[in-house]
Amino acid sequence: YEKYNGAVEIAEANVRDYSQLVKAMNGVNIAFYFIHSMEGSSKEWKKFSQRDRLAAQNFAKAATECDVDRIVYLGGLIPEDREGFSESLLSDHMRSRKEVGDILRTSTARVTIFRAAVILGQGGGSFQMLEYLVKRLPMMICPKWVLTKSQPISVDDVVEYLVRSIDVKETEGRDFDIGGTEVLTYLQMMKRYAKMLNKDIKIIIIPFLTPRLSSYWVDL
Repeated sequence: YEKYNGAVEIAEANVRDYSQLVKAMNGVNIAFYFIHSMEGSSKEWKKFSQRDRLAAQNFAKAATECDVDRIVYLGGLIPEDREGFSESLLSDHMRSRKEVGDILRTSTARVTIFRAAVILGQGGGSFQMLEYLVKRLPMMICPKWVLTKSQPISVDDVVEYLVRSIDVKETEGRDFDIGGTEVLTYLQMMKRYAKMLNKDIKIIIIPFLTPRLSSYWVDL
């Protein structure tokens, strides 16, 4: 915004409405894709992959019709290059994130995909959940997935990657895994954040906690 002295035009469009997208993307050279549909009530979450699929399909077709040069997409980090990897092992969320990238590649635009795990900073869903849990719950009963290792990255660093890719031609049509310098579990991140807030939190891990029970815990 500052780079262009505030000369930024805002165009609104509903990604479910193809005609609105075409109108909004007319004359666009580079499009960033940050759309995600996991929102609303738990019942609505079950339909998020359908909404994500429709949005990506409309966006890809509109990008082709409007002759968009490039699409830059921020997706999720998945272990595609690991031995024994199978898409069936992915959660519905991560499978949808991958599918969106595949759909965007069906456009005529050159697509750059950045894949990140937990993004630390305001605006990131994973971080905000961590923030709310640590601030509000002195004691937590957590599912086993809080022990899963991740490579978190600062939201400022993510934005830098996204913006710099515009001027680096070598990023066109390629995928990049991005992360910070540390490998941490979600549990370690919660404890570290609690220490920063000077809070003492107690965490009990139950290995048989199901996704449904986990969602009740997060809702709480």
